[in-house]
Order: sequence, then C-alpha cells, then structure tokens
Amino acid sequence: MAEHPAFAGRRGEAGFTLLELMISLSLLGVMMAMAYSVFTTALAAVPRGEDFAARSARFRAATSIISKQVRSAVNYPAHGENDEVFPYFWGDAGSFSFITASPQHRGGEGLGWVTYWTDGRSLSMGERLIFTADSVSGDAPDPTSQTVLLDGLSSARFEYLRLDGDESEWRDAWDALEEQGLPAAVRISLGGVNEGRTYWVQEIPLMPVAYGLGAYDPEVAVQQQGAVGGDGSGKDGGTDDGGDEGEP
Repeated sequence: MAEHPAFAGRRGEAGFTLLELMISLSLLGVMMAMAYSVFTTALAAVPRGEDFAARSARFRAATSIISKQVRSAVNYPAHGENDEVFPYFWGDAGSFSFITASPQHRGGEGLGWVTYWTDGRSLSMGERLIFTADSVSGDAPDPTSQTVLLDGLSSARFEYLRLDGDESEWRDAWDALEEQGLPAAVRISLGGVNEGRTYWVQEIPLMPVAYGLGAYDPEVAVQQQGAVGGDGSGKDGGTDDGGDEGEP
C-alpha cells in the first residue's frame, strides 16, 4: 500500500503523547506546590522571628531592671505603730516592695519606692519617687507610674533568703519588722519565658546602702564646732611650745 505524500519524511520524529503530557503537568504542579509551601513557610517565619527577638529584648531589659534595683536596695528606716524603727522591705510569693537607689524615673536620680507583683501570667512593676533634687524646689513631675514588664508567662514566684550564721533558708514571705533586717537575696522564678520554652530562675543578692534620716539642730552644731575649734579651722586652739616646727 502506497504511503500518502503528506506523511512522507515524518517517520521517526519524536513527539509527546497525551499520557506524557499529563505526567509532565502533574510533576510541574507538584513542584509548584512544594515551592509555594517553602515560600509561605519562610514568610510566616519572619514575623515569628521578629516577635521572638522583641520578646527576648524585652525579657533582657526587664530582668536587668529588676537585678539593678534589687542590688541597689536601700536600708531605709520605716516606723511601726509603736514607734519601732525597722528597714523597709515587705514581700510574699506574689509581690515584694522596697526602697531602691536606682529608680527608673529621671535617669535614676533620687530614691524610688518600688513594688513588683505577679498574677502568675504577667510580671508588673510600680514605682514612686520619694526624693529628688527637684522635689525640694517643687518642680518635680508626677512621680508615680506602673507598667507590665513581661506577659504570657506560665508561672511566677518570689522567695527571700534568710541567713542565720552558717545556716540559710529560702522563705515564701518576708516582714522586715519581724526580721529586723533585709533579706540576703531575692529569688525570682519565671516559667513560660520565650514562648513557653524556657524556665528562668535568678537569685539576686541585696547589697543595701545604709540610709539615715536626721534633723539639723543649730545648738548641737555650735557645740560640735566649739569642741573642734572656736575658729572653725578644725584645730584644737592650743599652742605648740615643745615641738619642732613643721612636725605633724
């Protein structure tokens, strides 16, 4: 049987069958789906990474503030109902309050009355300035503020170290009136840090600064000045009749 001239010369040429075309399209679809999945995963990871970085930075700032203020606790005198004088510090498992020489207001100037507290899901801080240079002249701004330092926690707890000679004990509460002193350290335990993957425990030692309140009495000042030297020079007013000149 003779071959039609229209098909002459086409014998042996390669071509795609319908089955091959369908397989190729299926493979292309799978590859595009995989590429889209990788792309969307990468896009979703960007905000998660930014949120993680922001939470980490906030956590570092919060713990730095707490450590600095606790270490700078002031042995500030408080007065009880019976005129008992004791260093101000009060704390339990959910909050603690003290006087610090490192307030956050006005760049750390003066003294701050600080309270930290938690509801188990967040850590908050309140601060009130109790002395600044401007408060003497009456130009001090509103000294009170409070803020949430950390949120999204799974747990939070405060403990206080009592030292008695060579013995030590962590307590759930501290009353400076009963103890007649400050705790040696504060232990802060936070759960659920950084999206619930970290449990943070920090024991912060107190290095208190003694702080006394006094009153100026002009009569006492005159007596003290007279005891030192009537001319206010700091000398005893006596004569040197036996020592060599220049001898201390």
